[in-house]
Amino acid sequence: MNEAIIYLESHPLLTSVICSVAGYLIGSLSSARIVWFLATGSRKIEPFAEPVPHSDETFESDLVSATLITKKLGARFGCITSVSDMLKAAIPTLLAKMVLTTEPWYLLVALFVVIGHNLPLYYGFHGGRGESPIIGSLFVINWFGLIITNLGAFLLSFITGSVLVMRWGAYVLMIFWLWYYFHDWRYGLFMTIVNFFFWFSQRKDLMRFSDLKKNKGLEFSEEDVSEFILMGKAPGRMLDRYSLPAFFKRMSDRNKKPGKRNLWQE
Repeated sequence: MNEAIIYLESHPLLTSVICSVAGYLIGSLSSARIVWFLATGSRKIEPFAEPVPHSDETFESDLVSATLITKKLGARFGCITSVSDMLKAAIPTLLAKMVLTTEPWYLLVALFVVIGHNLPLYYGFHGGRGESPIIGSLFVINWFGLIITNLGAFLLSFITGSVLVMRWGAYVLMIFWLWYYFHDWRYGLFMTIVNFFFWFSQRKDLMRFSDLKKNKGLEFSEEDVSEFILMGKAPGRMLDRYSLPAFFKRMSDRNKKPGKRNLWQE
């Protein structure tokens, strides 16, 4: 065993290929499809479609993920799916970290698990957005940084007034945190590529959301968005009331009331 490890570590190209291929094949295992089949006996999952609040529009998504399972089967099955996807990334990343110690080969394993999850070989390259595998791998790579960046995203959400920043901002902040913490450009590059595949997988959903706001003229409260992305109403309601944009909006509305002096124009 030790001789095999020494051989691999002395042949970086071979090790890179093995870590990449192994990570991709493991990532291509779709926990959502497995849970769906065990729960329903069916191999076919239809995209979910939900009514858009305050309109006649519908929002559809064909991502096959824990979110889809939650919306179709409920939170219990969605949680099982999410935890399975986290473990799918965490276990091989941890094994690579423990076995191959000369270089951070585990970054390749983690990266390709995410790529496999989003573009699975076994299912015609039709997968999820990779959030659960990202969380699972980051717990192994730097769990402390995951806590720090989520706290940072929480604070930024009150500055921007966006629940999407609260939910996903940590992944962008993690690029800078990993580079700072490890002082190694490879960690920053790893997280940059992870972000690319994460946001690329959501391009259709984000474009649809933008279309509803810009072209359809719909307005959503952060509470609406928060509930839709399965965070519950509380985070969005909190931003609607206490974020910086909400404060300025209240001040602006107050100054526009008849009979009140407009302090901004004095």
